[in-house]
Amino acid sequence: MNESNDIPFRLTQIAQKRLTAEQLAEVRRRLEERPEDADFNAVEAAIYVGRSTKTLKRAIDAGVGPARAKNPDASGLYATNRHTRYRKGDLDAWRSSLIGFAVEFQRFDDLTSDAPWIVTSEGKIWGHILDAESVDDVLRALSDEAVVLAPLNEALREAWANMPARRLYERVVDDLWAQERAAIKAAGERDELRSELSTGSEGPR
Repeated sequence: MNESNDIPFRLTQIAQKRLTAEQLAEVRRRLEERPEDADFNAVEAAIYVGRSTKTLKRAIDAGVGPARAKNPDASGLYATNRHTRYRKGDLDAWRSSLIGFAVEFQRFDDLTSDAPWIVTSEGKIWGHILDAESVDDVLRALSDEAVVLAPLNEALREAWANMPARRLYERVVDDLWAQERAAIKAAGERDELRSELSTGSEGPR
């Protein structure tokens, strides 16, 4: 790729492998100059955020990736092909939102939904992926395949390397269980009252 040429609208993985370090830096600079509503393909998005396409996919699979869209299949059969596109503004928002994000399990149902957990080299859980201190730590964990998906209750059955984090999530489980028990009790009392009011003085027929 000649430095004087424009960046290809759809940079491919094959083309990326042919770039020198200087050319790659130039590609990244030009991507930075594109408007906020510009669409990037997977390769361009990976270059823009400084990670591999595989890492971006892992982030999406773990539920912490940037927003993306599928291009319509060229056959016109309402299918989608493998060409994923990312809006530049969404990539910027994604990187910003990961930093300092506080993980909150707010509903009882959240306890049974898969969540991404960082594991250490010894196989112990360190914490939720979004407990990491920076977006680079998040992406590094994804790149190193140090992320597993599991519901919170299953994660708490495993060995943890980060005991303060473990105690925090144990309290989360206790709080959500207490809220669910209170909701169930309130529903029972409501139904009992409705039953008494509906029968009234007439008694059963």
